[in-house]
Amino acid sequence: MVFPKAGKGVKELNRSMVNMLNATYQTRSAVSRLWYVAPTCPLFLKRGVTKKLANNARGYTLVPNKRCRANRVISNHTIKALASGAAATAAASAAAEAAALRCEINPESQKCPMSVSISKSAAMYAEAAYVAYLQEAFHNSVQLKKAFPKHKKVTQRCAQAGIDVLNERIAMATSFVPASIMARVPAPAKKAAAAAAAAAPEA
Repeated sequence: MVFPKAGKGVKELNRSMVNMLNATYQTRSAVSRLWYVAPTCPLFLKRGVTKKLANNARGYTLVPNKRCRANRVISNHTIKALASGAAATAAASAAAEAAALRCEINPESQKCPMSVSISKSAAMYAEAAYVAYLQEAFHNSVQLKKAFPKHKKVTQRCAQAGIDVLNERIAMATSFVPASIMARVPAPAKKAAAAAAAAAPEA
């Protein structure tokens, strides 16, 4: 559905809503066009295996193959494994809810689990999210290294701390409950008063 900009006939109370729908529509369309041409972008392509071709009497020279293939960050096997695990989790959750409601169902087969097909666009979206996650985690690690200039390179503990910070930020931004809850326990007043009374004669 197309959402145009707010024209002269749109009321002032509805103008902001119409313009917001238009902005999200244009952004979604631009992202779709961007990822549609991404397979042909030189950033995601690399040269194939070189071939040896005869060059008159000078022997053989290496000539690059004209075919290019996508420079992927995650392999197809890894993406299919992640999709299969997500499908298994969703199937187990659905089966548990059906069992709680006393429905007669057939759960997912252990011998032949679901094999979810993933399009190229979905795989690129997954790679983009994965790369953005790693970049943000490494940025946090670099900032921690600069704050404590003890090592010249990012160490393993510094990288783990950067990942922990990023995971906590994601959890706080997406969860319905806070990441940590501080329990307010009152101090034992009776024990403190008894300890103070016992220490007074000794002083």
